[in-house]
Amino acid sequence: MRFRWLLLLPSFLSVFLFSAAVQAGELSFWRFDTNQNRLSFSTRGGGVQPKAQLISDPARVVIDLPGTTLAGPTANQRLRGGIKEIRVGQVDDRTTRIVVELEPGYTLDPKQVKFRGITASQWTVDFPRPQRIGSSPSAPPPRRPPQEESTNFRYFQSLGAKSTQPTLTADVSQLATIESVELTNNQTQLLIRADLAVRATSTWDAIAKAYRITIPGARLADRIRGPQLSASSPVARILLRQQDFRTVVILVQPATGTQIGELNQLTDQLLALQLQQTRPLTPSVATIPVPPPERPGSVLPPTRPTSPVPLPGVRNTRVVVMVDPGHGGSDPGAIGRGGIRETDIVLSIGQQVAALLQQQGIQVFMTRNGDYDVGLGSRVVMAERVNADLFVSIHANAIDLSRSDINGLETYYYSSDRALRLAQTIHVSILQSLDIQNRGIRTARFFVLRKTSMPSVLVEVGFVTGGEDSVKLSNSTYRSQMARAIARGILQYIQQYT
Repeated sequence: MRFRWLLLLPSFLSVFLFSAAVQAGELSFWRFDTNQNRLSFSTRGGGVQPKAQLISDPARVVIDLPGTTLAGPTANQRLRGGIKEIRVGQVDDRTTRIVVELEPGYTLDPKQVKFRGITASQWTVDFPRPQRIGSSPSAPPPRRPPQEESTNFRYFQSLGAKSTQPTLTADVSQLATIESVELTNNQTQLLIRADLAVRATSTWDAIAKAYRITIPGARLADRIRGPQLSASSPVARILLRQQDFRTVVILVQPATGTQIGELNQLTDQLLALQLQQTRPLTPSVATIPVPPPERPGSVLPPTRPTSPVPLPGVRNTRVVVMVDPGHGGSDPGAIGRGGIRETDIVLSIGQQVAALLQQQGIQVFMTRNGDYDVGLGSRVVMAERVNADLFVSIHANAIDLSRSDINGLETYYYSSDRALRLAQTIHVSILQSLDIQNRGIRTARFFVLRKTSMPSVLVEVGFVTGGEDSVKLSNSTYRSQMARAIARGILQYIQQYT
């Protein structure tokens, strides 16, 4: 099934002083190296003088790039070790914003955040290790014994990405429609309004760090209304999910200084979650100095490791991975610029992925290891027959040749929590390793994803019709880097989740 997500974020404080950049440009590349706690980003078409501040509630470093637009779609990257996530988006038509948000209960010294402008177009930001300041005051104690909670509430889908409501096979006339979620009574109540009678259960979700409301016999409205959250709102985030065809889940993440109260049934069609602010929410703001670039007029390519980062070792070498290079034989897949063929590109990458995994002691099978066609059903049968633990399908994207501006990475999964985690791990590994636009992680009903019983993902390594991607995918060194990034993501998943 496909899920529809609504992520409501507080609007950012308008407390920044903007200045004109050297020349209008666009953010073409960014990555965060978790080993060094270093953010790297590059612009093209002009340099930039970043502006940065540390803002509290929640603690986050906000980096504005005046006079710069975003080359690709908005994006999120989930992290660990005190840093919760990185968000990249467009604030207005002349400002790109990078937000590095810390985990609840953590802070950092803004004086230790070090910017370095190698050129006006190439920057690095070194972050100190976040320091814990105590347990988060916003997390209320559970009202019932701890339960097994779902781990798939991840803020990893690209912001602004379009997703569709699942096709409901049940009789929707018998389901209540959740029409709106709004803050009322001077922001002391969160009202959930339906068109029919509803009942709900609730608990504290320790993994998501949010209050979880489950409404059976319900569906989300196609154009559901949500509150406009600001920096002073008692709620930091609201996440709506159509968990299955008959169940809606609402996650409410309280802001610092907010306690979650009771969930009350005001009427058959109206639920009210009580919110209590224990202290005023006045975010503190600290300016982070950003020195001018060392070479304002120079432009260098994005920084990449001079030597390949070692692949992570894994203890569980009993994991079986099925690598699935798409198409083959009479089915060449997409034909791109210069006549490059999808089948050749993905076979080259797939063979290298398999070899790298085998070097780490992983048992690997391939649905094809040459230029021949394998039916979709046969690919599924092969994975099931060898009892594969993971299924990774590799493809290259395409669009009309006239759209050379469309480039970037997409990763697909179908529905399971484990498949989502696998998609996230591979996707982030690629973004951290290669200069490629981020088009997000998405759900899809691809045959090999729906019919396999193990966690399965489909990686679209770029557009053979794209002006940038086609040149890169034609390069054997780039394909090797892509294969290594995919293999690293698979190994990281095995290391963390098996």
